[in-house]
Amino acid sequence: VTSVTSTLLFLSSHRLRALSSGGSVTSPPPSPAMPKYKLAEYRYGREEMLALYIKDNKVPEDMQDKEFAAILQDEPMQPLALVPLTEEEGRKRWSR
Repeated sequence: VTSVTSTLLFLSSHRLRALSSGGSVTSPPPSPAMPKYKLAEYRYGREEMLALYIKDNKVPEDMQDKEFAAILQDEPMQPLALVPLTEEEGRKRWSR
């Protein structure tokens, strides 16, 4: 018998004795529900992130060397929330 099993048996028998002797067995206090994942300390919504976007922002001078040339673009992409839907995307969205 493992130590976990023996501990559970001891606790179960202790509760049964208390019930049979007329004593009340109190259940442990409920623990607060823990989230399934830890929430970030600093969280930002869509509006906050869009407010940070600067349309005319350029790539910093110190990043314009050969090391970053493969991944840099001349013009930064707009956030997708600011890109208008195509006619087809609009039809699909409103036909739901």
